Amino acid sequence: MVKIRLETSREHIAELARLRDPVGAVEELIWNALDADAGRVVVTLERNDLGGVDRVRIEDDGSGMSAEHGEEYFRPIGASWKKRAKGTPEKGRALHGKNGRGRVRAFALGARVRWTSVSEGDDTGAGRQQLVIEADRHSMDEFDIGDPEPADGTATGTLFESFGGEELDTLADCRALSSLTTAFATYLERYPDVRIEYDGQILDPAAEQQHARDYVLSVPAHQGGEPARLKVVEWRRPVPRALFLCDGEGMSRTQLKPGIQAPGFEFTAHLSWSGFDDVDSEDLAFTDWAPDGPAADVLSAARDRLRGHFRTRVDERRREQVAQWRREGIYPYAGDATDEKDRAERETFDAVATTVFRHLPKSTGTRKTTFALLRSVLAHEPSDVLRIADELFTLSRQEREELNRLLKRTTLSALIKASTAVANRIDFLTALEHLVFTPEVKQRVRERDELHRILEDQCWVFGEEYALHVSDRSLDVVLAHHCRLLGRDTPAPGPVLREDGRPGRVDLMLSRVARHRKGERSHLIVELKRPGAILGMTEFSQISGYAEAVMSDDRFRDPAVTWDFWLVGNAMDKTLRQLAHQVDRVPGCAVSSPRFRIMVKTWGEIIEDCQERLRFHSAQLEYQSSTEHAMDYLVRNHGDAVTDLVADGTIPASRSADTADVTP
Repeated sequence: MVKIRLETSREHIAELARLRDPVGAVEELIWNALDADAGRVVVTLERNDLGGVDRVRIEDDGSGMSAEHGEEYFRPIGASWKKRAKGTPEKGRALHGKNGRGRVRAFALGARVRWTSVSEGDDTGAGRQQLVIEADRHSMDEFDIGDPEPADGTATGTLFESFGGEELDTLADCRALSSLTTAFATYLERYPDVRIEYDGQILDPAAEQQHARDYVLSVPAHQGGEPARLKVVEWRRPVPRALFLCDGEGMSRTQLKPGIQAPGFEFTAHLSWSGFDDVDSEDLAFTDWAPDGPAADVLSAARDRLRGHFRTRVDERRREQVAQWRREGIYPYAGDATDEKDRAERETFDAVATTVFRHLPKSTGTRKTTFALLRSVLAHEPSDVLRIADELFTLSRQEREELNRLLKRTTLSALIKASTAVANRIDFLTALEHLVFTPEVKQRVRERDELHRILEDQCWVFGEEYALHVSDRSLDVVLAHHCRLLGRDTPAPGPVLREDGRPGRVDLMLSRVARHRKGERSHLIVELKRPGAILGMTEFSQISGYAEAVMSDDRFRDPAVTWDFWLVGNAMDKTLRQLAHQVDRVPGCAVSSPRFRIMVKTWGEIIEDCQERLRFHSAQLEYQSSTEHAMDYLVRNHGDAVTDLVADGTIPASRSADTADVTP
């Protein structure tokens, strides 16, 4: 007898054993049998008097383990003879395990484990030999390998047995059978002569599969090999969702979470790529955290393909269901769609009806009546359909999320969302006009407490491409955000000062990436003045001071960045108007240089530009905002900023829902 010690720490072995995952242990031991050319593997669960599982037997008809190879198989952790082999010893089938960890996983099945293996004799002419290998969970780094004994007349193969198992009842759960069926699906498809029996049932993936589809991913091949392939399998019964990472031969190496949402589907996905061949299985398990590179690109492409697959499958399922409703005579629409609105309404109906269908009574008459009512809701109150469906059918959280996602994809939903957004912008511009132009109002509107806070959430008025990055902060903060946007380290310490030595505080800093010039960026600094003020050289000196502070500070320098500084008010004096309207410059440009411009803008110019951008959509919606609509919108969406103006009656409070007009 030989006692060998695994070449690693006992703590590491305990970690690899995963003692709370008996299903995973059975899977590893079956893979070991298949890698030994087994054509038949039988897993037997032995139960005690109370019906609980306390012993596991796994028997195969493979080539077994010889005495001369026993130590090589059991001594090293993280290495295996399979790494050097091109295929299984006799049949040349693709190999699965290459890290030598299956024997350690066995401890999840019992306190004591034993392998009894029969193999062909060695080159000396000896007959078949039997080898017994035993180990105990209390010393998982030690294996006792017995002396070989003659076994003539006994078939080759290996019998694994576990003793003293605890918490093994999960092996008898139907989910264990489903998990193993999905794990060996691609292998059994490739080698149909292999038979795996688990607790009296044959693993038959083909009979359990409901739908399968293969894809070739559009990512570069690995070192001139075949491109990555993705197989998506949908199952008839619940299975543990998994994304299996497979080598170029299609053999599973590890599994990840799919990383996508696909409500209503039971599925697994199998990603095969030669780039996974030589990567340690434990390392593959951390592919989600890998830095950018080929493996990350392949995984990302696979998940994108998965999302596209299930979007397509949802549509296919919906069409199949609608076809059935037509045959039953309960679908509330006849013939083909007559126009775009009719088509959009039907698309939305199909999304809602297929979600709530399982909640409907089985009576054909009741279903027909419910569908007719649902069609009426879509025709008259389409924006309320999600709320109404939830109230009527008490949808689960998953159903609500799925229905919301589907409605966002429909044309009708998009039309509603777009029209609402346009109407809100029109209302906001009308409210802004009221605040800055109405004589009795503009004298009471304050720059920082009201106008500034309102515009923080409405930066589109300065340009659709801009995003807000700094609001009412110092030039030091502007510098920090400038560096962050460019991917630079934290700027060198020291304040950003104006020419007179004072710090500056900007109202708004916005930024955009140049659309047609890769790597270039534009910053916009907006200095707001209260509507009742008249802009003059004093205010211009302030915005000029900001520009000078930025341009003269080396920490801001970057050839790929240009700056605009806007001074915004309701009116300007004659001197400033002459400076801002020079013959050789665009209107409003007071200072122009290659790196920056200083613009003087009036609210009239800004609002007119916004109205021009919205003119087409406003005409299509046939929507005209009123002051009442606009004030309602302002109070509902910016109530905190206009509290004082509402309190003193400068602008009216929002009307109650029962008296307010309905916004389209």
